[in-house]
This record gives sequence, C-alpha cells and structure tokens, in this order.
Amino acid sequence: MDNTTSKVAKIITFKVADHWFALPMDTVLKIVNCPSPDKGGIVNLGMVQLGAHTIHLLDLYNTFGFGTNATYPDQTPFLLVLRGTQQKLWGFALENAPDLLDLPHTIFKSVSTDKRFTSKKQWISHIAIISEQDINRTLLLLDLKAIFQNEIVAV
Repeated sequence: MDNTTSKVAKIITFKVADHWFALPMDTVLKIVNCPSPDKGGIVNLGMVQLGAHTIHLLDLYNTFGFGTNATYPDQTPFLLVLRGTQQKLWGFALENAPDLLDLPHTIFKSVSTDKRFTSKKQWISHIAIISEQDINRTLLLLDLKAIFQNEIVAV
C-alpha cells in the first residue's frame, strides 16, 4: 500500500437546524427509529424509552442556541444512540436519517479549547469542510469525552 495515502475515517454525519455534526462511526452504538410519544418517545422532555432502556437525549438545538426559541422539531423519526460513561445511554433525536461518509483524517482541523468558549461550545473538537455536488458543507466533529464529562457535572 502507498505510504502517501492518508488514513480514512468512517464518520456519521447528521443535520441539526442548519448545522452539520459528525461523530466517528465507532462511537455510535446504533441508529434506530425513534418511538412515538405513545410508545416511549418523550423527546421534548429529554428522554426516550426504548424497550427496557432509557436513553437520555442531548439537545443540540438549545445547546448551541439555534434560533431564539430553539426546540426539537415536532417529528424526530431517528434516534442515534451512544453509550456514555458508567454504561448510561445517550442519544440525539434527528429529523433526518444520518449519513455514513468515508473521510480522510487530514481534512479535520482542530478547534481551539480556549476558555473563552462556553463549555457547550467545547463539545466541538474538530471542523472539516467537505464538498458534495458543488455544495460545501461544514462538519462539526463532536467530542464525546467533553460531552459526557459536562453531562456528569450537570446531573
């Protein structure tokens, strides 16, 4: 194999409001249909009951202040499930199905962890710009370690 070939990462991307977020595929436990409210999907209260498991939702809408009255959309048919610390399950309720992309590591640029950023903004560790069909998309790579550390403190 050619040594000049850059390593490629499998990345799950998803859109929240007008922003695209990304997570390494190996951090995602599963992607499922989000249950309706009558079957345990209480998205607006920040949790979803999925079988015997309670999934605590991470609210990117309010965290990053997408709009003055940022709230979850009325319908979130997809649920991206992550395993946090202490085996606690976390998730993102999504309006649209996430995408799986193979992206070279070299396109991701580190984001400053300067203390001037709010703690929630420190959820973003890297940024990348990708082009698809002549459209540029900015991806914000989420730092799960920072997210879960922040959530433990908040609970």
